[in-house]
Amino acid sequence: MDDLIYDRTASDVETALNNPGSNTHLKGSYNYTDLNRVESWCEYLEDILKKYGFSETLVIKTDWNMMDYPTRTHIDRIRSNIDTLKEFCYALTTETIIYDNTMNYEQANVLEKILYDIDHYIEEISIMLDLPYNFGMMLIRDSYIELPVNTDVIIDENEVPMNYNIGILPVHRKYIHLVEEE
Repeated sequence: MDDLIYDRTASDVETALNNPGSNTHLKGSYNYTDLNRVESWCEYLEDILKKYGFSETLVIKTDWNMMDYPTRTHIDRIRSNIDTLKEFCYALTTETIIYDNTMNYEQANVLEKILYDIDHYIEEISIMLDLPYNFGMMLIRDSYIELPVNTDVIIDENEVPMNYNIGILPVHRKYIHLVEEE
């Protein structure tokens, strides 16, 4: 996967404007390669989140080319896809997408920063999935789940850091019932 770009500046845009025929990718320009990267990341994250109960179907286009001209409808669809992914990750706090008739470098940064934050969130959750406590279920929404607790493997190295907001808070409108393994 191509790295996400969320640190564009006005200077990057100025450099791109001053080099319109450049064959190198300029961070300040936004073209079909950027659209393909963002949409590919949406598809990638959608596939990962399906393992955790994500049931939405995103409309994704990953074959943008130099002849395509994105309309507001296209950009709003991408914004909506990213909002849908973000909404599923209930405990995640990140940037807010603005739906308007513009797409500037700041808004491009916001879209890609949210994708980055979702990916980072999933990585942190994956660490917890490997713990014997099974606390990685915080991504599940609107479900009642039972998580077995194996007290034989509770050791210091498996303790969950408290900065993960483990427990009831990240689970949307439902409770977790912990049961001991027999």
